[in-house]
Amino acid sequence: MFCKKIIYVWVLFTCCLAHTQTVNEVFQKVARQYSLAKPLQYKSSYALYKDFDSKKIEESYKGIYYKNADNEVYSKVGETEILNAKTVYLKISHPEKALQISDPVPNYAGDFDIKPLLELCKIEKFVDRKTYWEIRLVAKSYSNLPYSKIIVQITKGFLIQKQTFYYSTVANFSKDYRSPDPHYPRLEIIHTNYNRNPVNASIFNSKTYFTTSAKKEILLAERLKKYEIIDQRVSNK
Repeated sequence: MFCKKIIYVWVLFTCCLAHTQTVNEVFQKVARQYSLAKPLQYKSSYALYKDFDSKKIEESYKGIYYKNADNEVYSKVGETEILNAKTVYLKISHPEKALQISDPVPNYAGDFDIKPLLELCKIEKFVDRKTYWEIRLVAKSYSNLPYSKIIVQITKGFLIQKQTFYYSTVANFSKDYRSPDPHYPRLEIIHTNYNRNPVNASIFNSKTYFTTSAKKEILLAERLKKYEIIDQRVSNK
């Protein structure tokens, strides 16, 4: 239900950078941690709740994030894999049995351009919890963000340990269209096991996923052979 939308959601911690110099410094140091030319890896867990105060998890996913010293990034959320390497961007959807090939996304690892989002939300609260900082972001009324509020916890090592997204749009949790069950969900993402250990280089090699023949035909790896190929590279047009 929500897996497609959460593929990009972890970057939203940079959606606001204002309010006080202290908050500025924290966000800037967080961005530097994720864009350092060093390996980085961590695990994530995603949990969706029906309401802002619900205790029961409705859907959950596991995720992993790998980055190498060249700032190439591989991530997996649920059954979706994403690779942003020097020469290619791949998105593999196992439920849809599809592999999307695009040109690489510049500055994908952490140097995010936050300026377009500065007018969409404001920092409501910044609290030092001794072992981490807690920052509460509130979407402005005219923004088109699907969230009314975002709470971010940042460790004293300037890494994101938790994000909580409060949706401002209604989701129907009913499996029976005749009996809708509308709610404003809450999504919690927890990041753990941060380390700078190198990752197997093959993960970032596009040849692990596909090769190109002399006739410029795309040949998928064995595990992906039956997948649909969606080639969106501008360089191939």
